[in-house]
Amino acid sequence: MKPARVFAGLLCIALSFGLVLLLGLGMFDPTRDAAASANGSVTPVLIALMPSVTVGLAVFALGVWLISTGRKR
Repeated sequence: MKPARVFAGLLCIALSFGLVLLLGLGMFDPTRDAAASANGSVTPVLIALMPSVTVGLAVFALGVWLISTGRKR
């Protein structure tokens, strides 16, 4: 397994956890405008969260793929 590939995979996983942490703590808040105009509905807030959550999942999946496919069998 190449060390650069493992490092890149671990870096991607760490970045995805960092994004989730920023979303959870409210430091990165893509829902601010959607929540202001929601009028009691949760749907606009969930739609506003979709891009950032999708990016976090994609970066995590990329990191797992980089680590798991680099193994020699």
